[in-house]
Parts: sequence; C-alpha cells; structure tokens
Amino acid sequence: MEVEDVARKYATKNAFEHKGSAQAGAVIGKVKALFPQVNLAEVAPLINKIVQEVNALDSVKLKEEYEFYDKEGWELKQVEKEKTLPPLEWLKKGEKLITRAAPTPSGVMHFGHARPYVLTDEYVKKYGGTYIMRFDDTDAKIKVSEVGMEEEFLKDFKWLGININGGIVRQSDNLKRYYQIMEKLIKMDKAYVCFCESEAWRELSWKSKACSCRKKSVKETMKAYKDMLKGKVKEGEAIVRIKTDLKHKDSSVRDFWIAKIVDDPTKHPNKKVHKLKVFPAYNLASAVDDHDMKINFMVRGQEHRANEDKQRFICEYMGWTHPHTMYHGKISKLGDMVLSKSKMKIIMEKEGILSYDDPRMATMKAFKRRGIRPETVRKLIFESGIGMSEVKIDMKMIAAFNKEFVGPVKEYPFFQEAVGVEIYNFIPGNVKNYGENVIFDAPIETVLVDKYELTKFKADDIVRFKNGFNVKFTQVSEYGAKAQFISYEKREAQTLSWIKGTSNVEILMSDGTKKVGVSSTLINEEKKMVRFEGLGYATNDNANGKFVFSYE
Repeated sequence: MEVEDVARKYATKNAFEHKGSAQAGAVIGKVKALFPQVNLAEVAPLINKIVQEVNALDSVKLKEEYEFYDKEGWELKQVEKEKTLPPLEWLKKGEKLITRAAPTPSGVMHFGHARPYVLTDEYVKKYGGTYIMRFDDTDAKIKVSEVGMEEEFLKDFKWLGININGGIVRQSDNLKRYYQIMEKLIKMDKAYVCFCESEAWRELSWKSKACSCRKKSVKETMKAYKDMLKGKVKEGEAIVRIKTDLKHKDSSVRDFWIAKIVDDPTKHPNKKVHKLKVFPAYNLASAVDDHDMKINFMVRGQEHRANEDKQRFICEYMGWTHPHTMYHGKISKLGDMVLSKSKMKIIMEKEGILSYDDPRMATMKAFKRRGIRPETVRKLIFESGIGMSEVKIDMKMIAAFNKEFVGPVKEYPFFQEAVGVEIYNFIPGNVKNYGENVIFDAPIETVLVDKYELTKFKADDIVRFKNGFNVKFTQVSEYGAKAQFISYEKREAQTLSWIKGTSNVEILMSDGTKKVGVSSTLINEEKKMVRFEGLGYATNDNANGKFVFSYE
C-alpha cells in the first residue's frame, strides 16, 4: 500500500474509534512506523488533508468505510527498504574503479572468502571498472597438497559469475619488486634487520621498547639485508622489520615483520622462487601491489583491520595512497554448515575425507554438490550486506532463495523400511505413479509402502493409494498388510504413497550420516534436484541411486 492509502485506512479506524474525530498525530505515527524512509515533513500536509476528509464523513458512511477496511485486516508490515550497496561517494565522475580479489591458494573457497569477492563484483557491475585476480602466494612453504588450488579458486569464481576482467597475477612472480621496496625503506631508515630471538623481542615490544637492532645505522642494516639475499644468514636467524609506533595500541602493529628467510623454497609451485632466500610478508606484498596496480577500492572482512593499519605505515613512508576500503562483519552461522577451515580439516582427517565437497562444509564445492545455485550464494551475500554486525543465516533462508532459482522439481517417495501390501480382487488397469507407467494385470497385486506410514492405518480403513487406486485394509501389521481393491477413480480418503518396482537409494545427509532406502525405478534417471516425500530436497550425486541432501 502507498502512504496515501495507509493514511486513509488508519484515519478511518481512528475516527471510528473516537466518535468520528480522527487525530492527525496518531495517523502520522502509524505512517512513520510503516514507512520509516518517508520524509514526514513532506507527507504531513497530505495526511492532514486526508484526516479532514475522513472527519467530514457522516456516521453511516464512516461505518461503511471502516467495515470495508476491517475485512482486509489491520495488521500491516513495515515496508522494507530495497537492499542496496552503500554508494562510493569518493569515486569522482570519470574516475575508474580498480579493485582486486587476493586469495591465498592454501585451500578451497568457502562462504567467508566468497562474501568480499561477490560484494566487490557487485560494485564492479554497478560502477564499471577493472577486477584483478591476484594470488597471494608468497608463502614459500606452501604444502604440496595445496598445489592446484589456484585452478579451484578460478573455477569457483566462474561458477559464482564473477568477471575477472583485469587479468590474473601471482605475487610469487614479483619478489624482486618487493626487494626494491625493502631496500628503499632501509635507505630511508624506516626498516631494519632484526636478529633478536622472537620471545626476547616480544617482551621488549610489550614494554614499548626498541631492540638494539633497531638502532643500527643504515649502512649496517643494508649489509645485513644483502647478506640475507645472498643466503649468508640462515632461516630463523633474522627477519626484516619496519619501524612503526612502539606505543601503538595494537601490539601486533609495533615494528611488524615484512620479510623472512626460507632456506629451502623448492616445494613452492613457482620455480622462479626456488633459488631465492627472502620472502615478503603479506602486508608488504599487498601494499606494494595495491600501489603498482593502482587499486583504489576493496571489500574486506573485519579481521583485516589490523592489516590496514600496517599497510598504511608502508604507504605513508613511500608516499602512496591506501585504497578505499569497506569492511564487513563475521558470518557466525550458515545453516547447518561448518564455516571454520580448521574444523573442516578436523572432519577430513578424522573421517578420511579427501575433498572439501562434504555437505557439512560451507565451501563452494559443497554448495554445488548439495544443489545450491550460485545465484543463491550471491543473493545470500548481497542480503547480508556490508556492515560490521554479526550475520546469521539459517537453512530456511538458504532453502527459500534456492527454491526461487531452481524452480519446480519432481517429487518421489523414499522408504527407509519398505513393506508389502497384498491387494485382492484387483481390476486390470494402468496408472501413472511418480511419472512411471504402472500396469496391473493380475487379480492379486503387491505394492510397497513405507513401514512407518503404514502403522498409521488399521483394518477397515479406506485409503487412497496416491496417484492410483482405492483399497480397504483387511489386515495391518508392522510386517505388511492385506487389502481389498475398491476402485481407480479419485475419492476423498486418507492417502498413502506406494511403489511397485524399486530402486535402491542412498542419501548423504548434511550431518555426514547416510539414509538408505528405496524409491521409484525412475529415480536413477533424475540428473538434477528432486524432492523426497517426508524428507526434503536432494541432488543426484553422479552415481546410480546416490543423492546428497540439500534442505527440507
């Protein structure tokens, strides 16, 4: 309803309840509650006019109007604002938006990763611009099992409909550029080589005190740095630190490290780094690349706030501008899925699972396997918005969004324990049951039903076997039943699902357990999502009779 309609409705109600005299203040209050986005100063004259019109009605007309609205009901819900992205007010007309996704290829993409990537993509779609894929792969000790994760990330980006139009780069190709920046920082006396043991340095940091390494001359520091590059200093003996504020409120920002030594980087998938010894920290590499790539915008999780503080020190020393940044809060709940990467690994190790597509996990692989559409993931992320508040998403929301994008699906029975019903005096005929053409050509026929559902009936009950025929039970037990055939025509009666031929079905549930039973012989022909009666939606798992549970 529009503001004018609501004002008329509640002016009528207020007048009817107050002997024909509506109060404008009460009506304005109702409009304010239902339309929080409306400027009351602008609509107040309209509301006052409507109140005057209603107050001018005679008692008969007022009663008629009240009764009309009363039939509609009085409870109206607040008009929700359409979800929109916060505008980029800093972006000048004609200025190009340049942004990046910067995943670390040490695992597959989960919902927490996807959130900033999708939100960034929404901004690129809204404003136009360049979206770069930059793999933060400067970890020299990347595990062999994690090699190839870049390709998995790219597949997930494509699945989510994210358009990487600015190319793909890898930070491991750029180490010598980082060396140049470290050398400049040392020459400016803004960085130093620290030989302190980590525990001793940490104690000094807690006390906001400098170590002796910090006080060395630029010349001494430069020599130590060159020795690191040449391999004369071994792993664990020294690191490069940047000079920050030793009294910074966040102790992790105090003289944080920007490079370390790795004696043997030969396990890294990029052969270009195998002969190098010094590897940059995430914050140095990110600050350098954001500047070099002219990145002016990014969306990040709130856990990166400390990283921004660190990167701003580097930018300030180098005379660079830090990109405009938007932060989002934490997703604390996502349906029945595990969000924590460490918990995912525990499940995998404990149960010998080799892939991140287990339905318990909140990964893109698991979403795909459960039949959850990429449009659903994008809508969930868009609806969660950009803000620092904690977000909880339940399975009802996931299911509602996914049903919207999947559309109608076929329905099938699922019997965990099937028992037989022997039906006498059957008249020959054929029926369509769950899409299957079932022929009855014998005087005694046996069909299968669910054991639990059968226990709801007793002898002498007349039952409609869904999609088929009517019977009267003569005997019912937990082991099966006997019945007398009545007719084929549809009639009002309790219903019972049934099948004649069977296919074995195994459903992997969202908690990792499996449900085993039988269904229609046509179930193996289904390549997409189906709905199992009494259980919920499930998706074919690329194997005969094997499905993965999606949601109720």
